[in-house]
Parts: sequence; C-alpha cells; structure tokens
Amino acid sequence: MNGGIVHDLLSSATPEPVRIDWPRVEGWLGTPLPTAYRELAERFGSLFVGDWLWIHAPVRLAGYPTFDKELAGVRSEARDACDATGLPAPTFHPKRGGLLPFGSGRGGEGLFWDTTGADPEVWPVVVLAHARGAYGNAGWIRTGLPLLAFLEALVTTGVSEDAHALGPLPATAERAYGGRPASYWTPPDRAARSDPRRKGLTAGSGLKALQVLVPPPEGRAPTVVDEGLPADYRALMEVYGPGTWRDWLRVGHPDDLRSSGLRDDDFLPFADSVDADVLGWVREGLPDRWRLAWVPRHSDPGPAMHLPFTAALLAWLRGTPVDGVFAAPDPDVDLVDQATFEPYGHR
Repeated sequence: MNGGIVHDLLSSATPEPVRIDWPRVEGWLGTPLPTAYRELAERFGSLFVGDWLWIHAPVRLAGYPTFDKELAGVRSEARDACDATGLPAPTFHPKRGGLLPFGSGRGGEGLFWDTTGADPEVWPVVVLAHARGAYGNAGWIRTGLPLLAFLEALVTTGVSEDAHALGPLPATAERAYGGRPASYWTPPDRAARSDPRRKGLTAGSGLKALQVLVPPPEGRAPTVVDEGLPADYRALMEVYGPGTWRDWLRVGHPDDLRSSGLRDDDFLPFADSVDADVLGWVREGLPDRWRLAWVPRHSDPGPAMHLPFTAALLAWLRGTPVDGVFAAPDPDVDLVDQATFEPYGHR
C-alpha cells in the first residue's frame, strides 16, 4: 500500500487474517476486484473507517447479514434514494459500466466503483450521499479516486460535489462490528439452487404452495376463526396466524377486525402495509365471494378483485404483479430470501 495517513492507520492494526476464496468470489461477481480492496479484506474482513463508513468484505460475521445481502442492501438503498430525489435510476454491475457496491455509511451513503474502465486497479469510487438532514435530496459524488486515495481524502479533506459532501472523517480504521471475528463465506449460488423452498416459486397453488415457499412457524397453536369470514383467510390463520409478510404486509388477527376504525357495512379491512395502505374485503354476498379491495394511503383505491387473498399473497411473493397491489419485489434480492413471515403476538 502507498504511504499516508491511511497506510499508517492500517499498519498499526494487526487483526487475524481472513481466508477468502477470491476466484470463487470474483466468479460470482463476474469481475476481478482491485488489489487494494483484496488486501484490506484479507487483513481485516469488513473495515470500519472514520467511525462512519463500512467497507464490506466477502466474509461471514455471526449475527450480521451475509456479503451478498449487504451488497443488495446498498443497491436497494441507492434505488430508493434516487427515486425519492427524482434522480435517474442508477445502472448497476453486471451491466456494462455499471456501479459495483462495496460499502455503506451511517447516513445511508452508498459506496460504489465505477466499472466503466477495463482495469479494476483504477476504478474510481462513486458515493451516493444525502444533503444534511434531508432524505430525498440525494446526489452523486464522483471522486475520480481509486480506493486508497479515496480513503486518504476522506480523513484529510473530505470529498464533495455540488451540495453533497462526505468528510473529513476522524482518522480511524478498525475491523468492523466491534472487531467481531470473521469466517469463511461461500457465495450463495449452490445453496440457492438447492433450497427446497424454491419449488414454491413455480409449483403448485394456494396454501400448499405457500407453505413450501414460506414454511409455517413451529410450535404455535392454530388461530381459530369463525365461519363468517372467507375460507381461505380462515385456513391461512390456522396455519400461520397473524403476522407480517415480506417485512411489509401485516395480516391482522381476526379479533382485530371487529375493532378497526376503517370498518363499515360494506368494507372490512384485515391487513395493512408499513406504508399505511389498507387491504380489505368488499362484503357483498357470501364471505367466499367477497372481493379484495386495496386502499392506498396516497392515491385512489383501485377496482375490487375477484381473487382469494391467499392466491394474491402467493403471487406477490412469487414476484408477480397483483393488479398494482402490494409493493414490487426488490430486484436485488432473491425472491426466496424475500418470502418471509414473522408472526406477532396477540393481546
């Protein structure tokens, strides 16, 4: 490594080295990586710089997201920030010249390499930063600096472009996450292909297919629902009970339906999103013929759907649009990893 403050910081720390299978990691990414990054990762695992930035490494840390999920999170955060700001959606690697994430910051910053050039050793670092105190005012800082020169600038002058700046940061560097030991990480390709839940993305229908894709929680007593509600909802409650799907859609306990302030004679809500959208039934005819109706928080309700809730839920988890209902799947995260259910207690 070259001289300078960063060199001195890194030279003063002597953590245990980390074993990384670079041919396998780079094969998974589809590109070689800068030598300086490889050296840092082998020595530190993930690195925490200036009490602010994480340089993510292809290692495993117990209790923390795996490397592939860390990179997916950086991409997702960047997409959301650009959408909130009105910036064009970024182009990510492996598209030609796309941005390749490698780090993130306490303030929601994303660190990327601009892979336009053929030589990874001179890839410049690009930062997605937020104006102070203003999410929805993101901007790109094109530093023009390779990794070590970028880190040097961070702890000396800082980097900036237009109204967006990052640093200068304190001259500190240490193994991330409190020095937690890092272990060998395997790219997810093999495990993902052999995951038995993957069959639930394509095979079967209804509650049986849902249970393959999202195994029900163990050790819970069935939630009993009276016959005055649709049969597919009653069956879903018996198997899963109330809880949150894909960290976004909360399906309520049947007892909660009676006390909802949105309930009226024609509309019975039974689920809501983290964005305060509401899903309910239009109560016309017998319960099994009730149509689903989606009431978004910030727009007009769409037309009611002749679709059982379990069928709509399964289609959504499979990544299929449901008449504009529900949040779109994250394009950077495997659908199997997004197919989650978290039960919640009921008072």
